[in-house]
Amino acid sequence: MNKINQRRVATIQVDLDGLWTNLEYYGYKSEVSPDVVFQSSIPRFLELFEKYNVKATFFLIGKDGEVKKKADLVKQIVKAGHEIANHTYSHTFGFRKLSPAEKIKEIEKGEEVIQRIIGKKPVGFKVPGYDIDVETLKILEQKEYIYDSSVIPTGVYPLIMKINQLISGGVKRTHGPKWNWFLAPNRIYRPSLENEWKNGDTNIVELPPTVIPIIRVPFHATFATKFGLNFFKFGHYLTEKFNLHLNYEFHAADLADDIEDERLAHLKAISFEKRFLICESIIKKISQKYEVVTSEELIKMCPEKKK
Repeated sequence: MNKINQRRVATIQVDLDGLWTNLEYYGYKSEVSPDVVFQSSIPRFLELFEKYNVKATFFLIGKDGEVKKKADLVKQIVKAGHEIANHTYSHTFGFRKLSPAEKIKEIEKGEEVIQRIIGKKPVGFKVPGYDIDVETLKILEQKEYIYDSSVIPTGVYPLIMKINQLISGGVKRTHGPKWNWFLAPNRIYRPSLENEWKNGDTNIVELPPTVIPIIRVPFHATFATKFGLNFFKFGHYLTEKFNLHLNYEFHAADLADDIEDERLAHLKAISFEKRFLICESIIKKISQKYEVVTSEELIKMCPEKKK
């Protein structure tokens, strides 16, 4: 990855998980639209990315792209020079437990919606809830995707799942990262088709969301808004110290209007004003330190697979 390090390149990704996906995560049924999270956050991300000369990657759920107002926002994203990648069709939790046919359907339907909106097939993929497995990677490789961003190299998420189970009144989470992902590379790598978190020699590249070196704790925007800007600065400092590529992750909710739905009352603790201030500071800091490019552009800088 020397070519990447020499240019001081970073990537920023935005998962476009709207209000309905947050409700479903906590066990509630919801319509895909109207969606205050999706529709209020995108203009703000576009404004900040333009202000700080950032080219980002937005991961779109296919169902959202079938709503005209949302599709129009996606077109604005592309017009501004950003990338649209595949976040499945229906954002199903427990993705790795689906049958191969169900996985293919979710990937293909999401892909088809994106292609209808932007006129080209996506080349990147992220599974909901970091719930990737080897079988899914093989499907992506067969479908000629060039990268996946689903392996987050940390072991803390199983604990977070338990905490969320308590918050949601007993809704059990059986998806997400495995404990042993703590051992996954905290950098760009080609995964093994025997084990998704190990180095291998596949055609697809894994672009994991960066976690704090040594302690392997996530510091993406969801964590930074909860624990404060200094938490981000600490993670960023160590990432620089270890000369790691930075792949920083946001979610739509990070820049969305305050959620009024009482079913998500526990998400109201951090005001929009505080979230906006922290997110802008993060984007500004990253843009000062790096050239921020789309995930697709970054992967094209990676070494070719050895013959």
